[in-house]
Amino acid sequence: MPSGSNDDNRRAVAEYEQTAQDYVATVDGRPSASVEAMQRLARVVGPGARVLEIGSGPGWDADALEALGVEVHRTEAAVAFCAFQAQRGKRCDRLDVLEDPIDARYDGAMMLCVLQHFERAALDTVLRRLADAVDASGALLLMYPEGEGDTEEHGAAGDYRVVHWTAAALDARLAQAGFAVAWDEAREGRGGAWRTVLARRAG
Repeated sequence: MPSGSNDDNRRAVAEYEQTAQDYVATVDGRPSASVEAMQRLARVVGPGARVLEIGSGPGWDADALEALGVEVHRTEAAVAFCAFQAQRGKRCDRLDVLEDPIDARYDGAMMLCVLQHFERAALDTVLRRLADAVDASGALLLMYPEGEGDTEEHGAAGDYRVVHWTAAALDARLAQAGFAVAWDEAREGRGGAWRTVLARRAG
């Protein structure tokens, strides 16, 4: 991985450390992914399955998936979000997928509204780590801003970049990591179109 390729992610995490409570108030208990996306992931992994969540945030997505009978291992790079979930009686482990090893194996993984904070050069490493952590029949649920190029966000902790991906470019990265897209949907959200992808381990 090129030197400095984690810098943008660090800036985004620093932003969330300062603004976690504001973010919680903004989303107001709403999961990021659609009901259909959660239901599809739950059906693929099956009742009682264990799913790794990268970037759990306030934990609303994990709540929604657990309501469908799936166990979720909540992880988050921002300590402030783990602290918020602890106040709710939820366990959230600190994990930076760019830096920390994933020691366990899971039936699936989900990473919603997170990959836009990874430098383009770092995404392949993240996807390979998730592929290694997911069983051969497992699944990966992603949600990200769709489009060309990057945009700049101006936050309390300074400026940071938001990386957009076209569907073709993201699907090619998934294929390189050993995933095949099984389903997707696009809907309007903050700043434009957001795409949700359910991918399965290929082969």
